[in-house]
Amino acid sequence: MAPVPVHLLLRLDAYGFQEKLNNNEFDSQTLVSSVLKHIEHHNDRGMNLHAVIFIAPEEKLLERAKKLDQERAVGKVRGPLHGIPIVVKDCVATDPNLGMNTSAGNHAVLKARVTKNAPIIDRLLEKGAIIIGKTNLSVRLIDGFSPVGGQTVSPYVYEDLNLEEGDLSPSSPGGSSTGSAVSVSAGFALIGIGTETDGSIVQPSSRQALYALKPTLGSITGEGCWRVSQTRDIPGVMAKSARDIAAALDVLVDNGVRSHLSSDGYMRFLSSTFDGLRVGFVDPTLFRFPLDFWTPSDEATEQHDSAYHEAISIIQDHGAGVIYPANLALPTELSMNDEWTPATVNSYEHEAVANEFLSQYSSQNTEVRTLADIVRFNSEHADISLPKEALDQSLLIKAVEDRPTEEAYRKAIDHMTKVGKGGIDKVMEEHQLDVVIGPMDSAICSLSCASGYPIANVPLGRYHLKGKLSRPFGLGVMARAGQESTLVRFMSAFEAVFPPRPVPERVLQENLGHGDLTY
Repeated sequence: MAPVPVHLLLRLDAYGFQEKLNNNEFDSQTLVSSVLKHIEHHNDRGMNLHAVIFIAPEEKLLERAKKLDQERAVGKVRGPLHGIPIVVKDCVATDPNLGMNTSAGNHAVLKARVTKNAPIIDRLLEKGAIIIGKTNLSVRLIDGFSPVGGQTVSPYVYEDLNLEEGDLSPSSPGGSSTGSAVSVSAGFALIGIGTETDGSIVQPSSRQALYALKPTLGSITGEGCWRVSQTRDIPGVMAKSARDIAAALDVLVDNGVRSHLSSDGYMRFLSSTFDGLRVGFVDPTLFRFPLDFWTPSDEATEQHDSAYHEAISIIQDHGAGVIYPANLALPTELSMNDEWTPATVNSYEHEAVANEFLSQYSSQNTEVRTLADIVRFNSEHADISLPKEALDQSLLIKAVEDRPTEEAYRKAIDHMTKVGKGGIDKVMEEHQLDVVIGPMDSAICSLSCASGYPIANVPLGRYHLKGKLSRPFGLGVMARAGQESTLVRFMSAFEAVFPPRPVPERVLQENLGHGDLTY
């Protein structure tokens, strides 16, 4: 079969490719081969996106694709992910038999081997997904940078990364599930799996014009995942469409959640209309990034707020009951006595959950068994583990040597619950809202972190700064605990009503410049 054109890798979602696979326009072997060539062309050369750290061996991938093609030929299709290439953040354990390491971006365990897959990996494989690679992530303070994977960059941005404008400046790809988000937007995979403590899925998805969902805490197991926090971290999904989000969510959620769904799972909540939904929008002037993250120009602010207010009108005109402004608690209220309470919680929990993750590695491959061992390794191998881009491991040291007291931790949890859960519940109950929405270019995701409630991203617009196209931006959409179905409904209605998400035209231009859209 002919290779898959690059423009289809950029535009089609997993469902679009399922139709082509079922119609024998492509098979999964051809799709995998085309994706591998595309990654080879643009990951470490070409556009140098540095989104993927490890790629599974081609022979293993093609062997699995062939098996899945054979199953399809006899009418056995395991579900919407059957034969679909996906990527997984390199903090999720994958059995060495899949041909990829699990490093979490750290040289300390780069050559170590885990003893088994994380449960979510087994679920994805059972449903026919092809895990094509492990993706880059943020280690320590820089979004999209790890000592192992280097710096992930956005395929949408024409300028070099400029952190002098803040860690979340227009050129930043966002973090920490950056590699998964960039992989999906750049055509390296059709679905990306990440993890989130506070914005790690939804922020990079906003900057890559993706649909994304971080679900309710406890709805998907984090077993087998490197986490910063035992109580705040959870896997989630990034994709080009709401239906792909629903399909992946059906695979990932735990049995207790699945038992409350009908046989068609979250797919039954897909909708083309906002009719009947009650939607609250916050005042965007109150929800901006902290000034040390990014101080937007007047140009950026005007473009963002214009698109934001237009979205309010469109959603109202298409049947939703809209409340504006909805007086949601501000993320700044999460601070207590000049301490950022989510940081207190993370610092208290990090060592124990890291040590649990490190216990998965075979003792034959590594002597690193604790977070303290990683701190020590980094200091002893500073040339590779503490490069100039990420010299600081103070957060790791604090978690090991200066952990908050249990009293400070309990007070931080109580305050986060009061502001996060209490603040969202209050505005929801006051106006009988289904969802509350704010700019993703803000710390709104911290309220999701504090409350444990789910948050989604939908692609809203794209900046045009200093005469050049720049990165996309999205809306953060929050619902109450267990209301992923409502978020799926909202996302799918948004997708039906709003213009198509923009593809990164730079990737098309690069390939046109080489005279071939199919390699």
